[in-house]
Amino acid sequence: PFDKILYNRQQHYDPRTGIFTCSVAGTYYFSYHVHVKGTHVWVGLYKNGAPVMYTYDEYPKGYLDQASGSAVLDLTENDQVWLQLPNAGSSGLYSSEYVHSSFSGFL
Repeated sequence: PFDKILYNRQQHYDPRTGIFTCSVAGTYYFSYHVHVKGTHVWVGLYKNGAPVMYTYDEYPKGYLDQASGSAVLDLTENDQVWLQLPNAGSSGLYSSEYVHSSFSGFL
C-alpha cells in the first residue's frame, strides 16, 4: 500500500491492501513509477493474481534511479489490479520526504 492517496473519489482503490477493484467494466489504463537506490527492484503489475508485466531496475551506484511501467487492461466487474514485489530479494524500493512512488489507473 501507499502512504498517501491523492485521488480516490470512487473508493475503488483500497489503501489498506493496495488493491484496485473494478466496479465498472471497461478498458483501463494503469501506470506506476517507483524509485530504487543502491540496489535493485523488481515490480510486477498483477491482475486477479496473475502477473501482467514486470519492471526491473538495478542501480548499485548508491544514487537514485526510477523504474516505470504502464498497461492497458480490459477489466470486468470485480477484477482486481495491484503492484507486487515478486520475491523478497528484489525489494529495493526507496522513498523519502521528497522521493515518491506512484500507482494510478483510470477508465
